Amino acid sequence: MPQPGQSALIIPVPTAAPLLARVRAAFPDVVREGDTGHVTMLYPFTTVSPSQLEDVAASLTPVDVVLDRTVREPGFVALTSTALAPLTEQVRRNWPEVVPYGGRFGPSPEAHLTLAMGVSDADAATIAALVAPVPARLDQLWLLSFAGTWQVTGRYAFRGGR
Repeated sequence: MPQPGQSALIIPVPTAAPLLARVRAAFPDVVREGDTGHVTMLYPFTTVSPSQLEDVAASLTPVDVVLDRTVREPGFVALTSTALAPLTEQVRRNWPEVVPYGGRFGPSPEAHLTLAMGVSDADAATIAALVAPVPARLDQLWLLSFAGTWQVTGRYAFRGGR
C-alpha cells in the first residue's frame, strides 16, 4: 500500500479504460478507484524537479504499442508487451538509485498495465479470459503523488523525434 507523501512515475494508457471498466464491472474491488489505465515506470519514485522531468520526457519519442501478453501471478493479472522494454529502460536509467517497487519483484521488473490485484486464482482466470489486446500511444510521463488518493501533480509530453 502506498504511504502518504509517496510518488509514482507513470505513462497513461487511456485506451485501456474500456477493458478496466469490464474488469471492474465483474470484480468491483480489484481495480483501483479512478484508474483508467497506466504503465508504472517507477514506484515509489523520488523527489525531482519539474524541469528534470520535462527534460527526460522531452528526450523520449512517442511510441505505439499493443499490450497483448497477459501476465498472471498469485493475486495479480496484468497486460504487457515486449515493445515496452526499450521505453522502460530509457526512463529508468535516469534514476538508477530508484529500485522499482522497492525491489519486491527483483531489480528490474517488466513494465505492465495492472488489470487486477488481490484476486483468487479462479477470479484471475476469469479476468484473463476478459482480456483483449490494448493498442496504445505512449506519449507522456505523469508524476503522481499519494495523499489518501493518487493525484496527478505533473504531466510531461514526449517530444523526441520532433
